[in-house]
Amino acid sequence: MPTSVQNVIGPDICGYIKPEKLERLLRKLFGYKITVRHVGERYEFDAPRYLTDEEIDRVTEAARVH
Repeated sequence: MPTSVQNVIGPDICGYIKPEKLERLLRKLFGYKITVRHVGERYEFDAPRYLTDEEIDRVTEAARVH
């Protein structure tokens, strides 16, 4: 089983993101379902590696609530 690391999206952008859309984008990146947890004022999820700043920008930009 592959190891995973915990990623955190902080409160500064968490409120602008729908978790369902974020999960869809994570599936595109990693090829399988990754569950996003809402903990406090942030999102947490386990992935094979930390997301890069560019990936976070893409994920948050594509998942923003309009």
